[in-house]
Amino acid sequence: MFRLAHVTDPHFRSSPGSQGLRAAELLGKRAVGYVNLVVNRVRKHKMDLLEDMRVDLRAQAPDHLALTGDLSNIALGSEWRSALAWLDMSGVAPDAISVIPGNHDAYVPEVLATREFERLFAPYQTSDLDRDRDEAYYPFVQIREPLALIGVSSAVATGDLGAWGRIGEAQLGRLEAILKAPQLESLTRVVLVHHPPVVHKDGEHRNLRDREAFAAVLARAGADLVLHGHDHEDQRAELVGPGGAKIPVIGAGSASYAGGPERRARYSVYEFEDDRSITWVSRVHDEATSFFREARREKLTT
Repeated sequence: MFRLAHVTDPHFRSSPGSQGLRAAELLGKRAVGYVNLVVNRVRKHKMDLLEDMRVDLRAQAPDHLALTGDLSNIALGSEWRSALAWLDMSGVAPDAISVIPGNHDAYVPEVLATREFERLFAPYQTSDLDRDRDEAYYPFVQIREPLALIGVSSAVATGDLGAWGRIGEAQLGRLEAILKAPQLESLTRVVLVHHPPVVHKDGEHRNLRDREAFAAVLARAGADLVLHGHDHEDQRAELVGPGGAKIPVIGAGSASYAGGPERRARYSVYEFEDDRSITWVSRVHDEATSFFREARREKLTT
């Protein structure tokens, strides 16, 4: 059995003693985001929950760990360095970790222009298929038999207060070619993307704008599982692959959310059997004990 852990939307904050904010970093959208962070997110997203998760993750000892974005709040290097420190202590080796960005990791255009996220998380975005990193960081492909993990970016600097995403025509073209690559033919193809490729919540200000084009790629090329975050809820849907095959699309809740039991901090573990069946296990933080416990076990395929 191969076990894949899926963590998303941790929203790390700057660690104590890190370099303070510079005035130039709090212009435009970041200024609004910083106010929201101080007023709301500090209460809703607790860093001690991430520490409890790290301990549980070490105990679970998955074969691979996938993080599907929103590692930060307002795309500060200090926030990402907190995420890197957490990864260093997770007990998972760097070559067994995949990381993609979310909309909070592309908060302002400068972040995309400098590719700071890709520079910092480069050890977790290695690719086992040829690509020109100077031209296209995404999708990247990590072959970890029996899986092929395909990291897609839906993170864009929206330039407004929206949280919507877009993959883009060029990246979708590369994704289709990758999904059809002969090197992946015998592997279970797991696509990682931050935004849900289906609509769970109303409002185009927060949804994936080219979700129909993404669904069309999967309808032609197929995939075995799609994992996402963004909505801070456990979610399940399906897309249709070649010949009408059903592709599970699973979202996980936020790793740091301090709300009630239905949304409290959680992560998922997927169990891939030799017969290619997949079981989804959700591990949820128990406020009374500060431990994570298994809250769901569901067979996705047979």
